[in-house]
Amino acid sequence: MRRGYKWVDRELARMTPETDWERMISLYVSYRVPEFALAMMLYPGTMRMMQPALGSATLAHTAKLERRPHRRFQDGNDFLMAWMVDGVSSAAGRSATERLNRIHRSIARKTPHLPGNFDDIDDFVYPLVLLATFGDRLQTSLGLPGMSEPMKTAWHRWAQALFRLLERESGPLADEAFPEGWNAMTAFALKFDSRPYEPTESGHRVATAMMDFFSRRWFPAPFRAFGRDLTRYLAGERVCRLHRIGWISPRRERLVRVFLKSAFLAQRLLPDYRTPLPERLRRTRRTHAELKELEPYRTPSVNAPAPADPQRYH
Repeated sequence: MRRGYKWVDRELARMTPETDWERMISLYVSYRVPEFALAMMLYPGTMRMMQPALGSATLAHTAKLERRPHRRFQDGNDFLMAWMVDGVSSAAGRSATERLNRIHRSIARKTPHLPGNFDDIDDFVYPLVLLATFGDRLQTSLGLPGMSEPMKTAWHRWAQALFRLLERESGPLADEAFPEGWNAMTAFALKFDSRPYEPTESGHRVATAMMDFFSRRWFPAPFRAFGRDLTRYLAGERVCRLHRIGWISPRRERLVRVFLKSAFLAQRLLPDYRTPLPERLRRTRRTHAELKELEPYRTPSVNAPAPADPQRYH
């Protein structure tokens, strides 16, 4: 493949989203997406996903986001690379889906006090909708052009195909309804976000842990308050108030918006990556021994106190 300064768009333009959607997603994610963008999507996205009380209670029960966030981030990246880069229909993609289904079944068996925590269809639809629409939603919220129509079609096909392979507690989702197009996905997300949710201690605890890890992982000490502000902005005011992690002042919100707009504009000026994202992730990946030393296993305590966050009400 001949590659110039900006080559990804040329390759995408040669593809048909109705038939080439898997190749389009793979190409786009491999050579357009930085590792930092995955973190921006995973952590604030998870805070949105756990708006229902059962979701936050399940994440608090596993305690992985609180106790072993580095492992959780790497595991999340592994799933996304299998589905987005290798492809949903590939051997790696199907293996990742089967693994996730096994994890869900195992957690469901271990949480009889949380009946139905893996049975609500909407809780499977919503994460896939968020993953598919994240980039477009963020760019348009900043007043920037969003995704092209062919890429919208490709992302919808990707989310729908992955949904068909997932299983809830009571059985496969293959025959269940999924939003029938891009507009239906965005409408579903708006409806899901507008439902009345009750704040929970588990939601507060897990959201605080995710926000703190994101800021520590990606920002040096003098800028960690900004990292927490960025997490809040990406999660959204309603979600932050639900999880009681505070919202940001108008001045700090403007600063975050300037940062994000500058990052997107820089991406449009800089050349496309020549090294695929999975290889870039391998360079920063921690070994099992490093993770064991960094995050020694501790038995989670349901009543563990929340980490201190002096910035949460600013």
